[in-house]
Amino acid sequence: MGSMPGITQRLKELYGEEYFLAHAKDQRRRIWYVEEYRRIVDKKSEGAIFDVGCGVGDFLEFFDSQKWRKYGVDISSYAVSRARARGILVKDYECGYDYPKENFDVIVFRGTLQHLDTPFAVIKRCLDLLKPGGLMAFLSTPNANSLCYRLFGTLPFLDPRMNFWIPSDTVLRDVLTNFGLRVNEIRYPYRETPYARPIRDHLGFLLRCLGVPVKFAFWRNLMEVYAEKPAS
Repeated sequence: MGSMPGITQRLKELYGEEYFLAHAKDQRRRIWYVEEYRRIVDKKSEGAIFDVGCGVGDFLEFFDSQKWRKYGVDISSYAVSRARARGILVKDYECGYDYPKENFDVIVFRGTLQHLDTPFAVIKRCLDLLKPGGLMAFLSTPNANSLCYRLFGTLPFLDPRMNFWIPSDTVLRDVLTNFGLRVNEIRYPYRETPYARPIRDHLGFLLRCLGVPVKFAFWRNLMEVYAEKPAS
């Protein structure tokens, strides 16, 4: 979606096999996938789903193939090959968004938005691909309006090599509204996630205030935004 060739090649190199194998060892991530999956199917029970930044297909794996037609796009050649082996329809990256208008019932950005070098162009293209009444969901998305980000200018889990735009809840809501979507819900998962360890996390926050570069989960660092395309 408009990426310069040099940027595209650099990102392809960053998202190689090693990157995905490291995430594959995180069992807490899979536990959290289940909770996010449940929130999606509570809103839409079947149809065509498109995962922007689908990786190797771990998240889409939870969707019943009898009820869902599963599509994805990813910049990583390794991820694309693995996702295809799981039965997910993934086109080559250069034509990854080439689908008919109003083709999908659900479009998911899971931990993806900050990694896109043209986020507004991608959202706009996905809006064209979303059916009227369809759902656009932003999951595990960093929130620049969190206390940690406002204090430290970053979040513990972010890798600056891979980031282009860190959205805030208010800005993302305004962007989606201005594109014509109806924002139905914004959530800030923390305590219910498998990553939350409140005592440890608050200690980590205090250490970070003292300049110690530790990683920890925290309140409002992540957000989930659910938006609907009006039926007409």
